[in-house]
Amino acid sequence: MLVMSPGPQGTSLGIDFGTSHTIAVVRRADGGVRPLLFDGAPLMPSAVCADAEGGLLVGRDAVHAGRRHPERFEPNPKRLIDRPSTLLGSREYPVPDLIAAVLGAVADECRRVVGVPAQVTLTVPAEWGPARRQVVEDAAARSGLGRVRLVPEPVAAATYYAEALKHRTAVGSSIVVYDLGAGTFDASVVRRTESGFETVALDGRGDLGGLDIDAALIDHLGKVYGTREGWQRLMHPETVEERRHLRDFQEEVRGAKERLSRHQQSDIAIPLLDVEAHLTRSELEQIARPHLEQTIRVTLAVIRAAGLNLADSAGVFLVGGASRMPLVATMLHRELGIAPTVLDQPEVVVAEGSVLWTSSEAATLPFQRPYTPVPPPVRAAPVPLTPQNAPGAAFPPRTQPQPLGPPPQQDTPPEPRTAPVAPFSPPPQTLPPRTAATPPAPAPEPPETDAERLRRKRTGRRVLVWFVVVDLLIVAGLAWYFNRDEGADGTDQESFDAADSGAGEGMPAIGAQWSDAEMGDQVDELLGAHDSPVSSMAALETDDGPMLLTTDGSEIRQWSMDTGAFIAEYAIDGTVGGLWTVDDSEGVPSVVALTDDYEPWMWTPGDGAFAFQGTPDLDLEDPAERVRVAFTEGEPVVAFVTATQAQMYLIESQSLTDVVEIPAGLGYPNYYIDGDTGYSEIATVSGDELPTVVDGLSGSVLGTVDPSDEWSDDADVSGMGVVYDDGTPYAMVYDDRLVLHFWSLYDYTPALNTVAYASAGDRFHNEILAAETGPALMYRNKDTTATSLLDMQSSATFPLEPGGGAEVTSLENITVDGGRDFAVTGDSNGNIQFWSLGL
Repeated sequence: MLVMSPGPQGTSLGIDFGTSHTIAVVRRADGGVRPLLFDGAPLMPSAVCADAEGGLLVGRDAVHAGRRHPERFEPNPKRLIDRPSTLLGSREYPVPDLIAAVLGAVADECRRVVGVPAQVTLTVPAEWGPARRQVVEDAAARSGLGRVRLVPEPVAAATYYAEALKHRTAVGSSIVVYDLGAGTFDASVVRRTESGFETVALDGRGDLGGLDIDAALIDHLGKVYGTREGWQRLMHPETVEERRHLRDFQEEVRGAKERLSRHQQSDIAIPLLDVEAHLTRSELEQIARPHLEQTIRVTLAVIRAAGLNLADSAGVFLVGGASRMPLVATMLHRELGIAPTVLDQPEVVVAEGSVLWTSSEAATLPFQRPYTPVPPPVRAAPVPLTPQNAPGAAFPPRTQPQPLGPPPQQDTPPEPRTAPVAPFSPPPQTLPPRTAATPPAPAPEPPETDAERLRRKRTGRRVLVWFVVVDLLIVAGLAWYFNRDEGADGTDQESFDAADSGAGEGMPAIGAQWSDAEMGDQVDELLGAHDSPVSSMAALETDDGPMLLTTDGSEIRQWSMDTGAFIAEYAIDGTVGGLWTVDDSEGVPSVVALTDDYEPWMWTPGDGAFAFQGTPDLDLEDPAERVRVAFTEGEPVVAFVTATQAQMYLIESQSLTDVVEIPAGLGYPNYYIDGDTGYSEIATVSGDELPTVVDGLSGSVLGTVDPSDEWSDDADVSGMGVVYDDGTPYAMVYDDRLVLHFWSLYDYTPALNTVAYASAGDRFHNEILAAETGPALMYRNKDTTATSLLDMQSSATFPLEPGGGAEVTSLENITVDGGRDFAVTGDSNGNIQFWSLGL
């Protein structure tokens, strides 16, 4: 064992043993902090390579030797933490020996520079269990470091944020730590206590980091150069020389990625092809975006699990080498509404924070205080496609009917770090924290069948998610979704008792007649809901159960979906053009009514008080043709869209965003929210009649879809909308041959199946429903007012006819009765009907 000479009293050594690099920092007795340098640089590769005598080279020596002997080389020993051993060349090496070799190099350098430190801290992921921690402790002892103190990485990062950067972190305040390293991603909420910092919520991905972005870049280059002679030999090396070329190529790609953090373009030398490939920052960002979106989903879920209000947080801190990409900070700022703290050298933060931790009161804390892992949702949300879950796997051949919903689940990794995370949607209530003492989660259920999936929609999906219920004016001519009939102006901003309202008698409570009906059967009717045609409806979940809100343009009335009772009436100044439900910035389900003068009124049912009422002074050149209410930019917004422009009004802030100019040549603009990131985007149709996505804040084109086999020059676009399957957005294009086509708005590829419809006047509601026959769409013919359900697999229709000579004037769907969907229609006689989907 290495014997280290005594160093100055009070000297501390902090080590961050990372996937790709190891960083070590020394804190002297006088408080001065400096990094240890390895071959003149603060970052030492964590790589090891076996030499001819069976010894282990580390750091840059290992990288150099690995180019000549790639079969003996291991670049990322940290990724082998769960293995007992690994093969280097012809010899088996215990994994703790590899880690000990790397830490031994740190011990040698520390001995040379300052001698023996009084304290040694070694950082590890906060969720690592006793077995992994023991491997690291054993390796440290073998390396000559002696006994080390293990510090959770997010605690070390938070300590650096407070101590080195001097950010105010009062007791009780929290820091969001976003740690994107080479091989892993971790998101944590770390709270300041009287005795230091503790991790209160965390989650991460063990298979997502800078190395995975490197792999995606290589896949991208393969699409361009993959047919050239030599590419297959480069990607699947069989000789030592070919393996050396692959290692050099991987280093080229990694270097180009890092250069693109500083410059707008970079070249990559591709061995065996004798090619200099050109890569721009915009290409890198397009490739990296799907990976970064996954990290943002995890971060948002961790924030929700901690019950953290970001406005009250001490800040968001980026650490880890891969977080240096400018796109990381941009996406987080856009999503969270808070500018994260970014450093020039985010790699050194954790190591330096660990030595600062040793001098703080936090050093008295045990390794791991109880924390709250992110509770896995009942069902995973759809995940945007990446090179790792190939597009073909997510969408079967389009000639066969296919189920809708998320792509197949990936295999579960050994450590439960990659639990699926729901898309950003502030929940109606904070999920209860699961402490360290909580028993392990039960084994996952067997994969559900298509029929089970269709029967399963999350309870209150239509009344809880922030996607707007009605996509107003999906194409020109959908004026029936935005009824502008004049009604009596309200005078009071209050809710009234049912006895004073003159409303109808109400409807029966949900009972057996709702459960036994077949698809298309009317299961209930609310007579006399209004004295004039029902113009809009919306539904939401409250503490008192699911509620239905209806309006005829004048009065807004609220009904219990549990009891059928009339609850309240609301009056606003102006004619009501539409109703929506959306979560407010605190995650509380609320109602938004929009007048025909585009004034939004927002309130929470139950208290009857209007929380917000705005009068946006739009800067649009033309009147809005399409209107959406949704949740983005951290609060509810109203989006107004013309043929050439778009603008958003933030309801709570009562402020307008800049006007977005929709690029020339794009038609049928439809504002929507990306269900994975919460970003505002606009789906349009290009001059080539292909769906094109535009950024909702900048107007820049994000991508154009790939044409499908069924899409040809013989078809012309006659309309376009955005349709959701359980929150996943798809572009829905009407062609003049009466066929609907669908494209994923995550990766711009053909999706679902084409669907035949009956008439050019048919206009479809923006939600795919789970029905008895499979996925279904609701639609209404704008010319005849006939309303039906359309089976998306057989194109069979199920009429929804209110009877009594009435015409359907409003169309909606609700989720009640244990999470089942029902179609709801409002008619010209002021009545409301409920229709079964056969489940």
